Amino acid sequence: MKKVLYIGWIGYRNLGDELMFDLFKEHLSTLGEDFSVDGVNIEHRYLKNIPIENYDLIVLGGGSILGGNNHYLHPYIIDYLYKCILLNKKIMIWGSGIDWGPKALIEQLESTGNIPLALNEDLKAKIKTVFEESVWTGVRGPLTLALLKAHGVDKCHISGDPGFLMNVDQLSKEDQVMINLDFTDKQEKIIGVNWGTSFNNIYGGNEEQVEDQLVDALKQLINQGYHIYLYTVWNTDLPAIERLYQKLNDHKNVTFDKTLYNHNQLLSLNTKFILTINFKLHPNYISLAANTPFIAFGYRFKIFDFAKSVDLEDFVISTDETNISQQIQSKVSNIISDKSQIKTKMNEQLNYYRDKISEPFKNNLYL
Repeated sequence: MKKVLYIGWIGYRNLGDELMFDLFKEHLSTLGEDFSVDGVNIEHRYLKNIPIENYDLIVLGGGSILGGNNHYLHPYIIDYLYKCILLNKKIMIWGSGIDWGPKALIEQLESTGNIPLALNEDLKAKIKTVFEESVWTGVRGPLTLALLKAHGVDKCHISGDPGFLMNVDQLSKEDQVMINLDFTDKQEKIIGVNWGTSFNNIYGGNEEQVEDQLVDALKQLINQGYHIYLYTVWNTDLPAIERLYQKLNDHKNVTFDKTLYNHNQLLSLNTKFILTINFKLHPNYISLAANTPFIAFGYRFKIFDFAKSVDLEDFVISTDETNISQQIQSKVSNIISDKSQIKTKMNEQLNYYRDKISEPFKNNLYL
């Protein structure tokens, strides 16, 4: 029996992070009963108590866990994985990505790829060793890849996020979510809206301003005949989306669904929408898996990394913009006009990355 340790930002019932752990366990189970898996939260206070010697494979899981707390790379994560290597343990980087990073960093990576590095030589050497010695090294998107290459990492590729493994064709009857609305003539005009909070840790640093711009845009869309369906993916987000609902003040044309669905249920729900507008990262992956076009709020580095990976950057609105309402309305119009072409591209990207991120489970030599 091989023991696997999955490291991720888990335990807080945040759908995006939990779904990636669930998808890992689900795909690991297809390899038979020769593996057992434990999960641990990425935070140092939890990770430091996990004895490396108990495990055969340590997986740095999908999500935004290569960086956080305003740092590109967590030194203690690199140190932990480096210790695993010194103990001759297998390690794997499975769809992880950079979360934090100033907006200017994105522009630097896209233009020249040259960025000022503030890491000491010891840490840079450890980072390089961790990636060189990993049995499989897949990261979320091209911006994460460019940043790692700037740190001297050569052995790395873009695998996409584990969210690409979601499959609408594999939903069970129990996963189906029905929408019961009072109208029958607008079923093709329901817009799903995910809203929440990042405690103002966003580009621009002002969630309330973004929220007010969103309210204005949604009211304009309601006037055009759309019905708005509000949902969230984390219980901590409920006060923010409740506030949004109150600001819209339109019980007839706005549905507020307080249910905290699992990812398969949300995948089913997303198939009922003509498009989605999303604050958090993984609702965009869910929308993509449902083949429902999306508009993403670019509130941190990871959103731009995702959008660039699937060549849909035109549908990101940075939260530091001043004309968010106008951009939402313009992008909704563009989606409606080019819906067929957009859906075709989304499906192509989904199939491409689904194959990439599932590679370790096709050849369990990695495990």
